Amino acid sequence: MKQSSDGTHIGVNRRSFLKGTGAAGIVGLAGCLGDGDGGDGGDGGDGGSGSSGGSTGGGTGNPLTVGALYALSGSIEVIGRPMMNSTELAVNKINENGGIDGRQIELVKRDNASDPATGVEESRSLVNDEGCSIVFSAYTSAMRNAITPTYVQNEVPLWYPTLYEGGVCTNIEGGEGFSGDINVSKEKLEWVWFNNAVPKQQIQPYIPWLMDQEDIESFYLIGSDYVWPQTTNAVLKNFVDENDGTIVGEDYVPLGFTDWGSKLTDIEDADPDAVYFTVVGSSMVAMIEQAAELGLTDQHTWAGNIMTEQEANSAGSAADGIYTSAPYFTSIESEENDNYLSSYEESYGTDTTPNFVAEASYWAPLMMRQLLEENNPDVSSGPEMKTALENETEITAPQGPVSMQPGSHHCTIQSRAGQYNADASEFDVLQEFGQISPGGITVDGECLL
Repeated sequence: MKQSSDGTHIGVNRRSFLKGTGAAGIVGLAGCLGDGDGGDGGDGGDGGSGSSGGSTGGGTGNPLTVGALYALSGSIEVIGRPMMNSTELAVNKINENGGIDGRQIELVKRDNASDPATGVEESRSLVNDEGCSIVFSAYTSAMRNAITPTYVQNEVPLWYPTLYEGGVCTNIEGGEGFSGDINVSKEKLEWVWFNNAVPKQQIQPYIPWLMDQEDIESFYLIGSDYVWPQTTNAVLKNFVDENDGTIVGEDYVPLGFTDWGSKLTDIEDADPDAVYFTVVGSSMVAMIEQAAELGLTDQHTWAGNIMTEQEANSAGSAADGIYTSAPYFTSIESEENDNYLSSYEESYGTDTTPNFVAEASYWAPLMMRQLLEENNPDVSSGPEMKTALENETEITAPQGPVSMQPGSHHCTIQSRAGQYNADASEFDVLQEFGQISPGGITVDGECLL
């Protein structure tokens, strides 16, 4: 355990915590939902419309029903489980400390199985059967795009704690506009809240720093085949071009892809200075392990903005030296982070690792609590929840100070660059970019980028 200068205990030792997470973080999670994680979800209803969604009883004597819908099985489980754990940890902390102005939270947990169709079914059940007034959910943009209409139709806020491409459109072509304003569908913006990074916050400061750090002139882009990697790479091309770099190759693979032989040969033939990856979940771990076996992680700089401690620890020494950008790393020194890590380990052990999407999943309910206490602790429906959330507030998260911008539904957050240190089983923070606002959020009748 970490010790303060006078020898008293102040939190978990990050290295001993993270050392326990290796391959078991990927392989050992499947099928271990535990009590209350799943549920059959009922028939899910038809999505409904109007303001029928949300809890039906207000007042401090009635619990506030909150939903959590993450991947507890399938290819995204490796990330979904620490997200679920962190949301549950925050709700437990709120309840143990008096709830929301004396009102307890009832958390309903569901598994989206890494499958958008399942996510839609479970969303309908959380809203129509369970009466949730808000739901915290989703890792991939594909999942978010699939489930958002259910929350729009039922007028229930959806809180999305994951980095994303900067718009909430179903189909996005090109990266124009991402360096500045973000156009967001008014309908979708009205019911979705975001508390993780958009490109301006995560990769705009990171790319020129990375290019200078490693003297990079050329990139090969490799990603999973869905909207976030494709759109992130469209944005990335703009930033690379702005800094006089070139793209020498680009390719995408299906979710769950693990046979990297021919793809790695293509990368080797292109001979880039850097391989920039937006591959997610178990596919990322397989890619890094196989690239290391071929010596490619030594021949080229490997970097991305999606790798977390969970995947890096699962890849082990193969991930040593890989760069990433994130608002949060477990190695951050702060009282809030010490408390988060120690309470996470106490509750969930070391089979899973907190990371920057798990951390956002943790402080999202804490920010919700503060917004409700400041504006309306007795909310009893989705529309009442929305009204309470439409206010500015700031809290100190494990990553540092963060604030919600009313109207835009996006947060000002921290931005950092790190490099994985396999010996320490954590990312060394190499650059602090500080707090960055999400920039201009342009609300439009259509998604126009």
